[in-house]
Amino acid sequence: MHGCLDGRVVALIPLACLLLAFVLVSAFRTIRAAYRRLSGTEYAPLLQYAALRGIIFLVPVIAFVYTAGASVMGPAPFGNHAKGLIPDPFLYLSPHNPGQALLVEKASQKAYLYRSTDLAHPFRTYPCSTGERSGPKSAQNDKRTPEGIYYVTNSFKERELASIYGARAFPIDYPNPLDRELGRTGYGIWIHSTNKPLKPRDTNGCVVLRNEDILELSRYIHEGQTPIIITQKINLVEEEMLQREGAELKELVMEWLKSWREGQVERYMSFYGKDFMAQGKDWHQWRAHTKRLSEKYDRIDIRIDGLQILRENGVVLARFTQTSRADGFFSDGVKRLYLMKKSPEWKIAYEFFTK
Repeated sequence: MHGCLDGRVVALIPLACLLLAFVLVSAFRTIRAAYRRLSGTEYAPLLQYAALRGIIFLVPVIAFVYTAGASVMGPAPFGNHAKGLIPDPFLYLSPHNPGQALLVEKASQKAYLYRSTDLAHPFRTYPCSTGERSGPKSAQNDKRTPEGIYYVTNSFKERELASIYGARAFPIDYPNPLDRELGRTGYGIWIHSTNKPLKPRDTNGCVVLRNEDILELSRYIHEGQTPIIITQKINLVEEEMLQREGAELKELVMEWLKSWREGQVERYMSFYGKDFMAQGKDWHQWRAHTKRLSEKYDRIDIRIDGLQILRENGVVLARFTQTSRADGFFSDGVKRLYLMKKSPEWKIAYEFFTK
């Protein structure tokens, strides 16, 4: 058993107190009427006084019980969280393209859909079911749901699916490049619906919703664009602090880009941690690779678009489309920079580019 009252029970205490007050006042009125009939009106002032004192007494009691209930329950339910608090994954999201993000919380078995124009309040909230076993997915058939930042890679309608997948299904890119770098295995993680009643923690690792919910959600999920953040427990932070962190990380990405464009190799490499790895190259090999490119091309025109800066479990992902042009050279694709805080600065730990 838990060491405190269930939050749902505690939440009913204020209502119970109000009902008790109503019953007592009604009882006082009934007694007053009875005495009037039996003994005239000499008891009426006394009973009115008693009723008034009872109400005055109950008001602080109700306030105390409500405060105690809030303390036992902890923060307000997530769909109603306090003003000015925002989930800490949302460091920077462009107000368009795609304009939405899905945040899945395994602890509450809820999926929250956000609009980038209002990150303090979920636009939609859906019950969901995740893997039978707790913890982040790390191996095939471990019945766990991955934790991280993912994107939809495809979509299927009901006519294309076995009945167990319900009305819609959206495969996500687990294992993503970081998962593979860290040795995580497995495949076939989808967001889909079900033809059975939804039960908490009842999947092999997928995120499962009700049919009606996934049909609504399908209007807001865009392949390769909408971030899907899966976490054990959502952390809420002050909006001002989150915006400050987001602005600092956005500036870091812009400075990284500027140094690359201008061929400032040493400045460019200062954004990478000493344990950095990319394309099988460590920091020193990456520096040599960058230096060769800088010497080969006098000028490289590099443009980025659709920047998203997101965080999960202390790792920050800066993701954007990247177009590079130089004499006789053209490249276009998606760049992912994974940053970790190397006291006291954020440094790029991994870099991946997908054409």
